[in-house]
Order: sequence, then structure tokens, then C-alpha cells
Amino acid sequence: MPKRVIAFTVALFILVFSAACGFWGNKGEVSPEGSNSVRETQAKMRRTVFYFVNEQDLLVPVTKDIPWVEGIGKAALENLVDKAEIAAELKALGLKPPLPAGTKVVGMTIRDGLAKVDFSREFLNLSNRTQEENAVKAVVYTLTEFPTVQRVHLMVEGKSLKKCPNGTVLDDELRREMINLEDKKAGSNKVPITLYFRATSSEGTYTYYVPVTRLVEKSDDLMKVALEELIKGPKEGMGLSSVIPVDTKVLGVSQNGSEVIANFSREIEGYGGGVENEQVLVNTIILTLSEFPGVERVTLQVEGESGVLPEGTMLDAPILKPAYINPANI
Repeated sequence: MPKRVIAFTVALFILVFSAACGFWGNKGEVSPEGSNSVRETQAKMRRTVFYFVNEQDLLVPVTKDIPWVEGIGKAALENLVDKAEIAAELKALGLKPPLPAGTKVVGMTIRDGLAKVDFSREFLNLSNRTQEENAVKAVVYTLTEFPTVQRVHLMVEGKSLKKCPNGTVLDDELRREMINLEDKKAGSNKVPITLYFRATSSEGTYTYYVPVTRLVEKSDDLMKVALEELIKGPKEGMGLSSVIPVDTKVLGVSQNGSEVIANFSREIEGYGGGVENEQVLVNTIILTLSEFPGVERVTLQVEGESGVLPEGTMLDAPILKPAYINPANI
């Protein structure tokens, strides 16, 4: 098996989304996954991406298998609640649940891409604005991992949640945007891009990838800008790291249908060696480019050629966009 394939599958599950059945059995509700659920139904498990909080108060996507049940979306949200068993499992990874203890999903409907979620009052038991923002975004990002959910409306005890106790203001319809925003004062003339950096739990037991929103100047070539920002590395104090050498140049980025070709200068090979570092280098590039709409696979080049990276990663074929990220069992 080519080392290119090994490198990427070690850190990411490259699988096809197929799964799950309906939320609740009430009339008018829609399954979050549509009808493609036979295979997962037979297995009685559903592979799901959850958003938890790390030691730096950043949201982290984590892939876990959960038992298939009627109301799989409700079950997904219940896995975000601070319960003893879930908290203990996440602690070993250096993570924690984003929703307060005692939070219950009172009700949920999905219609025309909008998920309406009604929480119990415990949802509001958060100490500060950062915790509130993380709780809200964890719900939105976890639910929108389901293909039939694009927007989320939050309620507490049957009433629309407009503002949280610590000041977090909510729109009526929430979407995936601005996860782990680096600088909230960057100016209104900037546009957001999502970059992926590496993080490791304080005990060194779990290494994973974290999406970060960085605001940049508008550009006709945002993919190239994103790679250049990725090379600059993460903002200090966020507990994140990058292995791409800072003197690496992005020589060009082109897109042909669903494939992107990214061409780097020879300096990219000077990351210091090591199979793990090479995996991280490749994965952060693929994950970052995969955030752009329509990108399904990425071809990497060095000085315009498809060769081999120092540890053996083959660059002779496109690398698929991952369907899942950060397996909890690695």
C-alpha cells in the first residue's frame, strides 16, 4: 500500500457518509440523513462527528461511533452534555463536554434544512461568554454534520433563545461559521478562512487537528491566501502548532472541477523529518483546502512536480477529502 494512503488514514477516517435514521417519530419531521441508512442500521452503530472543548477552550471535532437509535440527532446532542461517563472518556483525550450537566433535549424538529432544538433550562448554566459561544457552536456544528441540516434554531423551555445570560446574542437561524475565531477585532473588511493546526493533550496521549478561523484581506485567490496563512502558523497562546517550514512558498493553486492542485517550493521538505510530522504536514494542507466549497481531492506538488516527500509520502495521485476527522480511538 502506498505510504501516501497510510499517512492519511492513520490520522483520519476516509469513509463515505452513509448512516442513521429519523430523529423523532412525530409527523412532519425528517431524518437527518435521508434514506441512505440501511448499512448503518444493520450495524446498529452510527459514525458521528461531535464538537468538544479542549484545554485551551477551543472546539475540536472528534469522530465517535454511537449506538443507532430512533432520534439519532437527539442522541448526538446528548453526547455533548457533561455526564460522568462522557466526561471521563473525554478527559483521557484532554477534552471536555461543551454543554452543562443536567441539560436535556426537550424536543427537536427538522424541516427544510432547519433544525429546531428545545433545551431544558440547564443549557444556560454556563460561567462565561466563551463557554456560551462554544456550547452554541458545538450544537450547530454537530447537527450540521448531518447532511439534511444546514441551519439551527435554539430554544430553551419552548422559547426562542435570543441572548444568553453572559451576553452571547443569537440569530434566529445559526449556521457553521467563525469556529475558533482568532481575532474578533480584525475589522469588517476582512473575510474568514478556516485553517487546521495540530494540537496535543497536555499529557501527550492524544494528537488531533483543530479548525481555526482567521480573518484576511479579500482576494481573488483565497485558496492561495489560506495556504500562505497556514504556513505562517497559529497565533501564539492557542496551544497549536504547525510543521510546515515558514520559508515555504506557495507557487500556485489551481482548481479543476473538484480537484485542487497545490504547488509548493522545495522548502516544504525541510520540516525536520519524521513520519508523524510528514503526516501532519500533508493532513493540515488537505483539511484546509477541503474547507472550500466543491473541493473533494487535492494533489500536492513540489516545484511543479509530483514526487516523493522525504519520509515516502507519494505525491503521484490526488488525496481524497476526509469524511471524518480525529478518531476518538487513536
